Amino acid sequence: MGLARGLARQLAAPSGIAGALCGLAMDFANRKPLERAVDLLRPASGEMVLDAGCGTGAASEAMLRRARCRIVAVDQSETMIRRTRSRLARTGYGSAVEVHQARLEDLPCQPGGIDAVLALNILYFCDGDGRMVSMLRRILRPGGRLVAYVTDRHSMEKWAFTAAGLHRLYDARQLRDVLVDGGFDPASIAIQSRSIAPGVQGLFALAHAD
Repeated sequence: MGLARGLARQLAAPSGIAGALCGLAMDFANRKPLERAVDLLRPASGEMVLDAGCGTGAASEAMLRRARCRIVAVDQSETMIRRTRSRLARTGYGSAVEVHQARLEDLPCQPGGIDAVLALNILYFCDGDGRMVSMLRRILRPGGRLVAYVTDRHSMEKWAFTAAGLHRLYDARQLRDVLVDGGFDPASIAIQSRSIAPGVQGLFALAHAD
């Protein structure tokens, strides 16, 4: 249980060498979900996009390869912020991205100032009061969109680290509920369940702001 809890803590708040290695492992595990989530988001040239919980910056890089958008990349982990800045400088995308170390509940964005939000593997850490999702909804312009990805709870429950209780788990109904509680109209939410690896189902949510 000690090892599993340590992994759960690093996934929630990566730090140090262990956190950097965890980020690399997550990049490998998330290749298929990332590709699918960016396909759903469809970033467009000139748009302002929030990479919520940006991790190593892999999603920001993937979006910039699709379109000449502008990105605000936010993560609470100092280790991940360093990895993001290093990746973007190495790939030449640094000038297109504002990088901030902050909690998603305290986003450095103006209300209605964001065209699209990519929330990859961050809703596990949404508090019961729904403040994280409410903030993501508040910063979206009318007609803006959010794409969120989580692994289905029926797959995650097989993984020992989830027993530590640091991850909030979702099925499709629970994912819809947390978005509705955060201010999204139920009629604006579409959820897809997709296989992302043998025996692993992922949930992709697309929601539009009023």
